[in-house]
Amino acid sequence: MVIRFEELQFKDEGTVGHYPIQEHQRSFKHFAYRIVTPERPFGPHAHKGDEIWFILKGKAKVDLGGKMFEVEENDLIICPEGVSHGMTSDGEVHWLCIG
Repeated sequence: MVIRFEELQFKDEGTVGHYPIQEHQRSFKHFAYRIVTPERPFGPHAHKGDEIWFILKGKAKVDLGGKMFEVEENDLIICPEGVSHGMTSDGEVHWLCIG
């Protein structure tokens, strides 16, 4: 199966599009392509289930459980279940969120 980027539904919350994977596998709830900018940070939050973030382009600051980390292209961030996590940037950051 191929899910084409240009066929995704666009949202107005820093998310370019969610790939509709729920019906095709059981391990993950979502796979999203996101963009963070100074005007559109990804605010701190916590939830059930782990998430993995992969930075495609740009540099950002990631808050994991109150600790700040500077991340850049090709960095992988693991957000454990129940731990607050969020992202800000002075520029534009493109990243994948798998959870």
